[in-house]
Amino acid sequence: MMEELDGQYSEEEGRASVTFVRSYPVSAEDVWDAVSTPEGLDGWFPSAVVIDPSTHTVTLTGDPNMPPSSERITAWEPPERWAFDWGEDTLEFVVQGSGTDAELTLRNWLGDRTAAARNAAGWHVCLAELAVKLGGGEPGGPHRAGALAWQPLYDGYIREGLPFGAPIPGQG
Repeated sequence: MMEELDGQYSEEEGRASVTFVRSYPVSAEDVWDAVSTPEGLDGWFPSAVVIDPSTHTVTLTGDPNMPPSSERITAWEPPERWAFDWGEDTLEFVVQGSGTDAELTLRNWLGDRTAAARNAAGWHVCLAELAVKLGGGEPGGPHRAGALAWQPLYDGYIREGLPFGAPIPGQG
């Protein structure tokens, strides 16, 4: 059975984005830790991350499909929102909720709108790994063999009408 495609494409003020809104039966603090600390990001995010709000930098390494980079933090508003530039893109995390019901909005502002289907499929895989982590399991990471298959998600997002055509890392 095909995974539900919940990544939403939009264009605002001339800039395209893909957005995911996911709910988790955990505290907003737990979700914030999962999206804003190196330990929390470990296992579900595609790169190893070092975050330094004092210098407004985030360093990304270890993604087999991306070169290491040091990027600029564009928003740091604990415990609800942070964002950083990643190449031509901007990645934004917003956490809301109370008690044991938290909501995460992950928005990927795109430098190239033709990356929409590619990135939506990638974040879909990553967020499935985050659900494992927040559920108390040990995520193997989005690049592991047992992760959700990226290609069927990519094909599905194309069928849903998301722009496509950007180069796919690791493919010719």
